[in-house]
Amino acid sequence: MSHRTRSALTLSAAAVLLATTAACSSAVTTTSEATASQPPVRSSGQRQAKVAQPVDLTAPRLGGGKVLVRQDETHGSRALEFPRAGKGDGDALVVAVRCHGEGRIDVRLRPLGVGFPVKCRAGEVRTVHHEAALSHSRDAGTIAVTATPAASAAPGSVRWSLTVGRDDLTAVDPMS
Repeated sequence: MSHRTRSALTLSAAAVLLATTAACSSAVTTTSEATASQPPVRSSGQRQAKVAQPVDLTAPRLGGGKVLVRQDETHGSRALEFPRAGKGDGDALVVAVRCHGEGRIDVRLRPLGVGFPVKCRAGEVRTVHHEAALSHSRDAGTIAVTATPAASAAPGSVRWSLTVGRDDLTAVDPMS
């Protein structure tokens, strides 16, 4: 056999051996490769991750009366103006606030000098209604909302919405 024929046979044999080795090695996977390509198996005792439910932070509805300002889902602090009361708009200024997230919001009504805090919680949506019946309740004014997240919460994690309106003063029974 000539040197050229031997070289050609050697190269052919090497190619066949290489193809066979490649075919065999691709069919065999090691334990670590099999584990990496398969999804993890969970036992029923393991905890499932919580699925976040959408939180409805649309501005709360008032019981009646005239809506002056609506602010849907917001984060951070804001100041919103409301107009002067018209004839027949009612003798009370009603504020409904809704919040979610770990922290609090502080609500101030100017020029009435009225304010109130609302403690917000991460796992629930809180809605609070307040009404003010003051001699200045017919004036135009500003409602300022200051959102303060808890020390352990991220900035902007407290979300809120509000509705400001005019209505008739609700009679409150002091005995209840």
